[in-house]
This record gives sequence, structure tokens and C-alpha cells, in this order.
Amino acid sequence: MFKKLSLPVQLIGVIVGVLLFGNLLPVWAVKGSYTFSVIFKELLGFILPFIIFSFVLTGILSFKKNAPLILAVVLGVICSSNAIVATITYWIARLVLPVVACKLDASQLVIDNQLIPYNSFSLPPLIKSEKALLLAVTLGIIFSIYRVLAFEKAMKKLKKWVEQFVCSIFIPLLPLYVLGFLLKINYEGTFGSLMSNYGATFVLIVAVQAVILLSYYWLASGFNISQAARYIQNALPSYLTAFSTMSGTATIPVTIQSAEKNISNIPLVHMAVPIMANVHLLGDCVATPLLALVTMMLFKGCVASFVTFIIFIGYFCMTMLAASGIPGGGIIVMIPILVSQLGFTPEMISIITTLYLLLDSFGTAANVMGDGASVIVVDKLLNKFGIEQE
Repeated sequence: MFKKLSLPVQLIGVIVGVLLFGNLLPVWAVKGSYTFSVIFKELLGFILPFIIFSFVLTGILSFKKNAPLILAVVLGVICSSNAIVATITYWIARLVLPVVACKLDASQLVIDNQLIPYNSFSLPPLIKSEKALLLAVTLGIIFSIYRVLAFEKAMKKLKKWVEQFVCSIFIPLLPLYVLGFLLKINYEGTFGSLMSNYGATFVLIVAVQAVILLSYYWLASGFNISQAARYIQNALPSYLTAFSTMSGTATIPVTIQSAEKNISNIPLVHMAVPIMANVHLLGDCVATPLLALVTMMLFKGCVASFVTFIIFIGYFCMTMLAASGIPGGGIIVMIPILVSQLGFTPEMISIITTLYLLLDSFGTAANVMGDGASVIVVDKLLNKFGIEQE
């Protein structure tokens, strides 16, 4: 009966079940579920580059000679979205930080009962996801200009095999995959620690992410509230999956399936979503700048000037590419930028890193939801300017 329910209902059911009954489960059951999720995620990580490569490449090839132009529109929307959201976040922070800033103590964020799986293994991918993406884009542009029918046929066959994996294995097992990670979060009590000690900052970041996401979908719908609500409903499974797994790239199959319900241009979805999962980080564009400014307010009693912040955002947008698909990676790659541009001390780095990791579920989920809205915007821009498949 559970299988007959729609994916969003299944995922919401898993979340509610963990909140209500997660503490009643024995440790061995929690560990067992988490072990399954860890192993499944490792297997997914192995096949993920093939998903990205086949979907992006066949998507580009379908646009033939218009492919470079369409790629330019996709990247333009991504860069504009990242920069605009980060800039909006700065002015919101300047307005409300004096109210929400409070004394932080990093020692209170230590997780005492960290959950370790029964067993785990490392399955190195044959090629990294970002390299698979770059290879797909390069080959896609070359073979969209100089067409080789045998190559196109082979790539379509590869994509068909990958789609069979996604539809037959990944999607049906998704609720179990999510369950293990939710049980881990519940067992370690990270949400409780965050809310009890850093509630104001937590609420501010999540609220800003929510407002920006709602505004983005409203914009994507042409300012039609009912249409925006339908878009959001279709995109909800990707949000819930990313929230649980803390990985935008691992959520790509779900994001693609959700986006296909919102626009009819399937080749665009297959091309754009894997690219956006790597470089369009709406949630991080809210969380990282806000956490940086909160930490500056706490330790220095002021926030960065707008000019300094714009320079920081320039580095931020370029550096985010290195964080693709890594849970918590967004803040790790930003540490040198925080030190060089905003003058962060080791103590400040410790605070912001810990807070970021506790908020990573919300940031990743917002990243993925932002991808869903951006695909719609790109589709409408292509239609407006008459850029179509040849």
C-alpha cells in the first residue's frame, strides 16, 4: 500500500514517522537503517557520473547547433541567480543582525552520541562527477556542431540504461535511502542542539531561504500564485530528498523527475539540472554569507562593507564549483576566502564551520529547489527568444 502512495507523500510519511517514533527504535535498528543508506549512497555515487554524463550529453545533442547558445543562457541564469541572492542576503543581514546576534559557544555544538554504521566501504567512481559534467559539455558542443549519428545512437542507448536504473531501483528505494539519514540525524540530536542554542540565527537563515524560494517560483510562474503552488508541489520530493541526504548531486535523479513535471522541454531538463546541481547554490548563497556576517558581528561588532562583500561574493561564486556534491563542502572550500577577504580568525572559522554543518540539510534542500525554479526560468527565456531544438 505504501508503494501506491505518491513520492512526496511517502517521503513526508518517513519524516513524520521518524519524528514520532524514531526515539523508540533500538540502536541496532537505527544503525542498520543508516548502514543501508550509507552503502546505497556509495553505490549511487559510483553510477552518478554516468547519470550526469548521459543526461547532459544527450540533452545538448538534442539541441544540435543551438546547444552553445542554450548553454550560455543556462549559465547566465545560474550566475545571475547566485549573485542576486547573495546580495539580497547582505542587505537583509544588515537590517536584522543587531536583533538576532547572540553569544555563541562552539563547545555546545559538539555531538556526543555520533552514529557509526555497522559497515561501510569506499567505491571510487571511474570518473568524478565534475569531470563527467565537463566531458559531457565538451563532447556535446563538438558533436552538436559536427554530427555523428552512430555516436548519438550510442549515447541514447547509454541514457536508456541509466534511466532504467533510476526508475527501477533508485526511485522505489528512495524512502528507505532517506530513512537511514533521518534516523541518524534524530539519534544525534543535531536539530535540538541547533534550536536550543542558535534558534534566532537558524530561523533567520531558513526564513530567508524560504522567502527567496517562494519568490523565485512566483517569478518563474509569471506571478501566478496557483501555478507557482503547482510548481512547488512537483518540486517537493527533490527538496525532501536533498534535506535528508545533504547532497545536491545525489538528488539529481529526483530533481530531474520533478522538473519534468513542470516543463515539457525534457532535453533541457536533462541538460540543465546536472549542471545546476554543481554550480547553482541558492541555499548556500543565503547560509554562507549570513553565517559569515553573523560571526563578524559577534567577534568584531560590525559587518563587512558592501564593497568588501561584493568582492567576497565574487570569490564565493567562483569557489562554489569545487564544493559540488560534498556534504558540508561549501564551507570547507570557503575557509581561505573567509580568512583573506573577511579576516576570519581560527576561532571564527570553528564557529562558522560547525553552524554551517548543522544547517547543511536546509542549505542543500534550498539549492535543489532553486534548481527546479531556474530550469523553468531558462525554459521561458528560450521560448521568449525563440531558441528551440533544430
